[in-house]
Amino acid sequence: MRLRKLFYLAVFIFCTWLAITTRTHRHWFHPLIATYGGDIIWAGMFLFFLRIFFSKIKLWKLALICYGMGVADELLQLYHAPWIESVRQTRIGGLALGFGFLWSDILCYAVGTLIAYLLISFIERNDTNKISPARI
Repeated sequence: MRLRKLFYLAVFIFCTWLAITTRTHRHWFHPLIATYGGDIIWAGMFLFFLRIFFSKIKLWKLALICYGMGVADELLQLYHAPWIESVRQTRIGGLALGFGFLWSDILCYAVGTLIAYLLISFIERNDTNKISPARI
């Protein structure tokens, strides 16, 4: 269990770097990846992050929570009070809250969450540390 959480943390860190890199070095990527890849990776990255702390919750429920939080964050981008705009102007605030609402981001969050869900399902289904009745 601890090794799996460390793996999820490593994936989270790598995905954070990769998502930011798709924005800061757009010329390294195909235009489609430069445009949508960061949001897809960001959603998947967030599911890996949540799984570190919530390993007892059914994965499909955690995936729905992750997607719901992504949609809520996207909807929050419609809110432009001065205080939240000042938070968005910081590097971390801009990364966490985003800047402008896009319908395509909602689709990207669904794709990223689904990909991460499938990866985590595969990892947890094929975990060799589990003791199954057939191995006893």
